[in-house]
Amino acid sequence: MRRERPLILAVDDEPANLALLRKLLTRQGYDVAEARDGHSAIKAVAEQQPDLVCLDVMMPGLDGIEVCERLRRQPEYAGLPILLLTALDRSEDKARGLEAGANDFLSKPFDEIELSARLRSLLRTKALQDRLGELLGRYVSESVAAEALRDPFSVSLGGDRRRVATLFADIRGYTTLAAEHEPEETLGLLNRYLTAVSDAVESHGGTVADLLGDGVFAFFGAPEMHSDDAERAVRAALDVQTAVMHLEIPTMPEVRLQAGIGITTGEVIAGNVGSERRMHYAVVGDSVNIAARLQAAAGPGQILVDEATHEAVRDVVVVQDLGSLRLAGKGDWVRAFNVLALEPATA
Repeated sequence: MRRERPLILAVDDEPANLALLRKLLTRQGYDVAEARDGHSAIKAVAEQQPDLVCLDVMMPGLDGIEVCERLRRQPEYAGLPILLLTALDRSEDKARGLEAGANDFLSKPFDEIELSARLRSLLRTKALQDRLGELLGRYVSESVAAEALRDPFSVSLGGDRRRVATLFADIRGYTTLAAEHEPEETLGLLNRYLTAVSDAVESHGGTVADLLGDGVFAFFGAPEMHSDDAERAVRAALDVQTAVMHLEIPTMPEVRLQAGIGITTGEVIAGNVGSERRMHYAVVGDSVNIAARLQAAAGPGQILVDEATHEAVRDVVVVQDLGSLRLAGKGDWVRAFNVLALEPATA
């Protein structure tokens, strides 16, 4: 969460201590939220998403160590900096706090200069973690990046079975365009096109798995599942066609792009594919292969879907039944439908 100033959650059951913390933190330029016990501290973390927690150890009921343990059991708070404020100075007390997941300690009564230095150090580390998350989100889908950062120790090869809607899209006539224009112009075209497609997919809760030159491989239902993933995929495809049709490329004012799209719905394995050194999140299965072949068969501006996808969206879209198609590289015939538009909204 981006803020102009870091938000620090101050937790202490003593009003005088809390007032002192608020005064010092405000003077140092931080925004401050407050909690007076362990349970309200956990609730405040969930609701306000602070950048750092200053947590008193000695509190009745749920003490600071237990609060720390509970927060660290939730993967989304693995990177949340926690500074324990304690009157305990025995090495075993500090060891217990570190084992619970605290990042640092400050003994009471504390010095304002030392408090300031420790806060800056912890916030610097968090800023680096946040920046890493932003960079990761540029190379993989935001949903995949969020999943990896939430529980990095769970990232490994393999996956699980689930029902997913798969979408492939690419530009029709791209090879000719690339041959007729300078590489710099072609790159500008690609970046605008891929931005339009990625935005459409992600706005409907989909995951962009790969950018394949002028092609996009995306899916709906992994890592986040929804009851209407097939409909989300079709709505995203319609948005893609609209965005691509109106896309203007300053260096190619005469060019109007058209895309071909294929969508299927079926059971796949969703997970990390590759090697232990290099992997990416993808879906694997026969319906993925069929979606790629439907995309190859689609004409300019067409959205071809399989029968399973059509069954899931038949009440919300207008389609043209194309009958059974013999797809390249596929022995079986596949029934296909051309999605024309959404059904008009009824009053």
